[in-house]
Amino acid sequence: MADSTVVTTVQLVVVAVAIFVAAFTQVIAGFGFALLAMPIMTLAVPVEKAVVVSTLLGMVSTSWLAWHLRRDANRPLTKRLALSSFVGMPLGLWILNVVSDRTLRLALGIAVLIATALLVRRINLAHVGPGLDVGAGFMSGVLNTSLSTNGPPLVFDLQARQLPPNEFRATITAVFALGNVVGLSLFILDGKITREGMHAALVALPAWVIGQGLGWPVRKHVHGERFRWMVLTLLFVAGTSAIVFALV
Repeated sequence: MADSTVVTTVQLVVVAVAIFVAAFTQVIAGFGFALLAMPIMTLAVPVEKAVVVSTLLGMVSTSWLAWHLRRDANRPLTKRLALSSFVGMPLGLWILNVVSDRTLRLALGIAVLIATALLVRRINLAHVGPGLDVGAGFMSGVLNTSLSTNGPPLVFDLQARQLPPNEFRATITAVFALGNVVGLSLFILDGKITREGMHAALVALPAWVIGQGLGWPVRKHVHGERFRWMVLTLLFVAGTSAIVFALV
């Protein structure tokens, strides 16, 4: 089914479920859209198609959230992460075109679990210079256009810098929004925006709206240590899922 060039009803349902879960989670945590949407979508559609759907709807989601949360964003940090991510995006697009799905998922899962383990130990890198942000941003850009899962390096960077929840959400969302615009532009230039991908994204749009609407009432109850453990749990689930899907 995943290799079909025509998007079936079952595939569209899977995509819609993935987008609902991802949109609901992103409102609460500030990230997790592609991290959750990609593993679920790739159960039914190829990675290359899932990346396009995730980027299309991710751009809508992150742009809206970034505007809503803009007052809490750390602007210097956002600028460093976004600009360095732009540099990594062409490499990610090249990787998407030449590396197998299985290898990409396995590498992603291992990297996410390593970052999660470091964060569980409450690693504090607030004293480290901007090189940390540049490196995290570059890796985020590579992952953005190769797997549409650019969150792990950014989450690691912002959590290690001990950002409070509101600043964390606003900053990471701003970087996502800027990255999605550039990533989508690269996909258009590379001819990856197909009619089937557009159709799948359009059909899943109501699921995104519902997920967003249900997420906001829950968001106000998630803060402090509860917020930290939600972030860690999402990373663990995403990393484990990527590895499992790579091995099956």
